[in-house]
Amino acid sequence: MTGLSLEAISSYVRDLSSSCSALLLVEDLLFAGSHDGLLVSWNASSGVERWRVSISGPISDISVDSGGVYVAASDSLHAVDLENGSLLWSKKLEGASDYVLAADGNVWATSSVYELEVADFIESTIWRLDKLGNELERWVIAERAWHISSDGSGGIVLGLGRPRCGSLRVRPEAPVEHNALPTNSPVTCGSGENRELIFGHADGSLNSLDESILEAGSLVTSIASSPNGWISGHEDGSISMKTESENLPGSVDAVEIVETNGWASSFDGVNVWIMIIGEVSNKISHDSRLRQMDSSSNRIVLGDDQGRVYFVESEVMQRRINSHQEEPEEYSEKSDLRARLRMLRNR
Repeated sequence: MTGLSLEAISSYVRDLSSSCSALLLVEDLLFAGSHDGLLVSWNASSGVERWRVSISGPISDISVDSGGVYVAASDSLHAVDLENGSLLWSKKLEGASDYVLAADGNVWATSSVYELEVADFIESTIWRLDKLGNELERWVIAERAWHISSDGSGGIVLGLGRPRCGSLRVRPEAPVEHNALPTNSPVTCGSGENRELIFGHADGSLNSLDESILEAGSLVTSIASSPNGWISGHEDGSISMKTESENLPGSVDAVEIVETNGWASSFDGVNVWIMIIGEVSNKISHDSRLRQMDSSSNRIVLGDDQGRVYFVESEVMQRRINSHQEEPEEYSEKSDLRARLRMLRNR
């Protein structure tokens, strides 16, 4: 992909005006949240904006269910109407909001308290609300949750940091179940749900709820899974994908899977790199850290620290790569024109 930028292979680029801090791609809807608290919804196929709403940022997580968009941001949880973007309700949490998951009539959220004197998280709260924002239950634990997913039966599963590590299953009006994982190392990230749930750990290992998938290495910074497999990114720049492995300079910020291709971004303190692994294997540079990625089917969305949101479709990307290889000068002129049109659209 020599000479091509991320913008050149993107179907469109949108601007949040401040660092992108959360992304969600659901069917034909795209949602992005910023550090300054801007939440925007677009039609994914066309890139046409549906609505936008401003809340107190940074936005840390987004979930969609039954006509509502649920947003964890700063120290609060917000509900937004899916169709028109109107703010339905807000609830202040204890500490900083971390994750939100809406499913089966419940809105689950986690928040945590960070103590500067000990430089660690000292307490977390798990919340269960109804769709109107009424608190139904809460649980206080000593660990911070580093992943939230559905357990497939009306409850959630959390991946825990120190001191207990392991996983936590929380169900409505039932005792909380703490379970050990194949490694006792703190969970740093996770992906998937039910039997496809995978955790990454500080010791570099990956595992499901009951078996090891990858042995210890460098701390896992990001992980993604799909029906086609899994990919993990690590602090030392290594990338693992089933039987394949690659390396990027610096530390991996984010990973995703698009069809059979793996995507990863890294930052070495100066430069940002993007690697595509699989049928289309390439490495390109970028001018701002890419910490957010999400994908669905043959599409991936990436958000950077300048607030730009890139929407990439596999077929469009391949067509532009082929065009660049066949007619590099003509393609360059078309690419410049597209860039100018995008700048005008984003004003």
